[in-house]
Amino acid sequence: MSFISWVYLVMALSSVGLIVATVRGRRPENKIRLVDAPTRDVWEIAFLGGGPARLVDAAVAALHEDGRVAVGEPGVVTVLRNAPRDAVEAAVLNAAAATPGGALAEVRRRAMTDPAVQEVGDRLAQRGLMRHPARGRVSRAWANLQMAGAAVLILGAVLLTAAGHLDADPVEVPTVVVIAPAVVVALVIGGICKQSGRGRLTEAGRLALRGAQATHHPLAHAKTAVPAALLVAIGSAALLSDDVLREQLAQAQTAMAATAGGSSSDGGNTWVDGSAQAAWCGGSGGGSSCGGSHHHGGGSSCGGSHHSGGSSCGSHHGGSSCGGSSCGGGSSCGGGSSSSCGGSSCGS
Repeated sequence: MSFISWVYLVMALSSVGLIVATVRGRRPENKIRLVDAPTRDVWEIAFLGGGPARLVDAAVAALHEDGRVAVGEPGVVTVLRNAPRDAVEAAVLNAAAATPGGALAEVRRRAMTDPAVQEVGDRLAQRGLMRHPARGRVSRAWANLQMAGAAVLILGAVLLTAAGHLDADPVEVPTVVVIAPAVVVALVIGGICKQSGRGRLTEAGRLALRGAQATHHPLAHAKTAVPAALLVAIGSAALLSDDVLREQLAQAQTAMAATAGGSSSDGGNTWVDGSAQAAWCGGSGGGSSCGGSHHHGGGSSCGGSHHSGGSSCGSHHGGSSCGGSSCGGGSSCGGGSSSSCGGSSCGS
């Protein structure tokens, strides 16, 4: 078999295998009826909307709103009353207590990797509202390898052709031109599969998140005060009326995004895959590392709407008459900012 035939065969087999792996990786762990998708747990809504980062931001907002913590310049968290109402709030309070100086960015990073926060994403994945990051790692690695191999192949063919080692007869069409279609197709398929493998929210998860955003839109509750945690969950920290808290959270998000190389985007289910300590990672406002490594693997449209809303739940946290923290949630959302009351947990 000639070199050209080998190139076409390898590129074709690799592309077909990559497509199959990507399709399998995008299947949710469990199917769920769309009618069962909605969730009323504020933490799940936050996780759906923006992953562990938004969930932590929502918890910080809840703790700050009722005076259990104070957040002030220059990005310092002070615990005033260590009285968590659930495991998520306990994770944030413990992170604040364990952070020297109470730096908000570090508190966020620590809390994002806490098992209680990570468990929200696991619960949503089990319900079929999100795709677990581990399910897409094989296809993303495959896509990266295929794209790198195709690029090296075409570059090598160009160099060998220029040196006269690949084509002896100048009258014949250069080998690099003949193999170019196979290489280009392999690159395109690799890029598409890599992008599609980043999505965290399933169809049910997107439905749950949209339902939460529509239910708690501020126009629907104009006469009702909206809990800060719910505002962050369905939109982002940018919806907060407290200027100091809003600005400090934004600065912490920016600092974490810079550290992680800006890997994830607010309003999308594009998050970074975490290290061994944290599977669900990502951040609002540009993304952030959630435990160390930052292989890109989030999705792209995990809720990003900045709709805010009033809460018919009457609670700032999961585990309430609003559905409880045991409620399941929707798709990975997101990132950083990320889910519950009508939507589900969380991520680019």
